[in-house]
Amino acid sequence: MSRVLLSALLLTSCAAEVPPRAEPGDPRVMPVGAVAALDGSFSEGDGLSYAWAVEPEGATLLDAESPFATLIAEAPGLYTLSLEVCDESGRCDTAETWARVDAPGSANKVSDWGIDTFASATSGAGSPGGLMAQDPCDKCRDAASGTSSQWVEYCDTLPTKTTAQKQLQAICYSQQHKDSSERKNWCGWHFCD
Repeated sequence: MSRVLLSALLLTSCAAEVPPRAEPGDPRVMPVGAVAALDGSFSEGDGLSYAWAVEPEGATLLDAESPFATLIAEAPGLYTLSLEVCDESGRCDTAETWARVDAPGSANKVSDWGIDTFASATSGAGSPGGLMAQDPCDKCRDAASGTSSQWVEYCDTLPTKTTAQKQLQAICYSQQHKDSSERKNWCGWHFCD
């Protein structure tokens, strides 16, 4: 009986020693001057300490030793965001994500994409009630005034043929829990002149 108890104790103590794993979150695209909340809370491990870093210069991090740091985009560019987490035993793991910061007026808007992007049987030109049936700016702002569920339904209508379009849709989804004025500002940046 004591062998069974000893084996169970050994298995339990080994199972508790999970090595740390850093999780810095998804990439993001944002305009100069924007502020983004970084979330490293999905990192794994016991008693973690956090250390965020950004390269190259041109962006600032606040609360860099917290799981919830803040990124302030001060200049256009592609920034590497790294998160190092260390557990109580001193074991560490580092992972990276990125942020693309666009200069004012350089971000892709729907009007930059051309009609063939939207022409299909289910959306855009030729389909009743498709994305182009209403001005993209107005459609986005209408959705921004609605509920979170209506916002997600709107994001589902965005085209996803290219990587840039998929990124835009992912960013759209990330606005779900923002208030309507923040979502309208997002619409203005991406879809309105």
